[in-house]
Amino acid sequence: MIGLELSPGYTRTALLPPLAGFFVPGEGQRVALADGPADTLSVWTEIGEGFAAQMRLDANDPANRYSWRETLVAALRNVYPIGALTLSSGWSQLQSSGSGLQASYTGNRAISTSSGSAEATVTVDADHSYDLWVYYTGRTNGGYCRVEIDDAQELVNEIADPAGLGYKAFATYAANDLTRRQSIKVASGLQGAHVIRLTNGGVANPGGNAIMIEAVGITGSLADSRILPPAWSASTQYTMGDEVQHGGLFYTARATGVSGSAGPTHSGGIASDGALDWRADNRPTYPNFVAIDYASEREYAAEFAVAGNTTDLGGQTHGNESLISRSIQLDGVSWVPGQSLNGLSVGAEITMVENTTWQRSEGGDIGECQLRRVIAPGEVRHDVTLIATASEVDFAWVYTGMVPLVHWDGETKTKVFDTVEPAQNAMLDLDDYDGVNPPNIVYDDVERIGLSGKIFGNDLSYGHEIGKLAAGDELFGACDAILRPNINASSASGSTDWMAKLYASSGPFQMVAGDTLGFYSRHVMKTSTAAS
Repeated sequence: MIGLELSPGYTRTALLPPLAGFFVPGEGQRVALADGPADTLSVWTEIGEGFAAQMRLDANDPANRYSWRETLVAALRNVYPIGALTLSSGWSQLQSSGSGLQASYTGNRAISTSSGSAEATVTVDADHSYDLWVYYTGRTNGGYCRVEIDDAQELVNEIADPAGLGYKAFATYAANDLTRRQSIKVASGLQGAHVIRLTNGGVANPGGNAIMIEAVGITGSLADSRILPPAWSASTQYTMGDEVQHGGLFYTARATGVSGSAGPTHSGGIASDGALDWRADNRPTYPNFVAIDYASEREYAAEFAVAGNTTDLGGQTHGNESLISRSIQLDGVSWVPGQSLNGLSVGAEITMVENTTWQRSEGGDIGECQLRRVIAPGEVRHDVTLIATASEVDFAWVYTGMVPLVHWDGETKTKVFDTVEPAQNAMLDLDDYDGVNPPNIVYDDVERIGLSGKIFGNDLSYGHEIGKLAAGDELFGACDAILRPNINASSASGSTDWMAKLYASSGPFQMVAGDTLGFYSRHVMKTSTAAS
């Protein structure tokens, strides 16, 4: 017999699991926690260099568990707003009337000039390599903005001379007047401290001779102090358009004056802190956010029957859970809400454990549940363990994980996710369902899904995986993936959000007292290196 001899250095190549590329977290290093308004919790995780996902966890009923209700992706920037700039004469100060996005941002302080001698300067600094952006407002009469670094333009390496001006500049012209919150990268690879000077670079064609500036920003992380507005401060001089944060909300000064002795408490509209009026919002003007999903359950949901009486259960959507205990730890230490420079408590890992009782809608308990949520950079995992206490419970289905995703974000007028790729199945292009509300698409025995798209011009991937825990794995079989690619038959236009949903579903099965059901869901997010 002739045998095959393997060399001593040979090693067998391990088979990669399906869609392996979707389950490698981005190059983030940090997570963060902060209080949100109305007993919500703001959870952040870095998903790539200069990017973070922000999750809003709600608990409208404090006797219930937290529910993951919304995810935004933020371009993290250390922002130097107008209040941080030194201005020469010739600038007009104003408050922009909003971001150009639908009713989600407060508007911020801006400056405008048509003078060729007006200068705005600021010193930026970081202990790592960073890129530099200028935030401006587009105008139909927008002119050129000239950028200098340390009184020269050698370091201004991301823009050029646009029209034989003899210097580097960018046009602030926009076809639609007051197209707000534009940004342009003007330099990359900077190190240490540098003085940035912005001046009017002259008349643009098309356009005019006016420029409107909103801020300067450099590459940031969750640990930096300038990625969110500063905390509100009592008896402090503010200028109209200054932004602050207080009690989990963000506020913009509606006039120039001195703040009161107690912070603002209103959650919407305009009200006073006792001395100065503020407009309230859930989000600040900076950083730039794009919604990648909206309100829906992520952790689990279920439908069961006891003695013929049916109950739907799951977080805020269906309820029928009662909170027994909750613990929140940041890097292994119990988290205590506090107001740091940027309002965030920053670390490497968040662990949340919530114990609840699952209940029948007609009254009576069916089991004790523990949800263990671990947030690491670029990754969120839920471990769910249910121990039955009722004598007999018939489950019609359990959603062991869910992802509500955005294809077209009507707020930013941009696409987010383009494709859905179920393991061992053909990739699905969401554009194929423009204006169509098809029946559910079921993928049998699929426990991994990959989503691909773009965010701020960078590649964005999202992997969702579900599986069984060791305890209780005999109760239910493999999960099926259910996709609804266009819930409301929307189109990629106007202000309507094009939403899709993915469900991981198993059932039916029966539990009796003493049985254990255990499963997990894992969400992995990643962006490419910031390119714009």
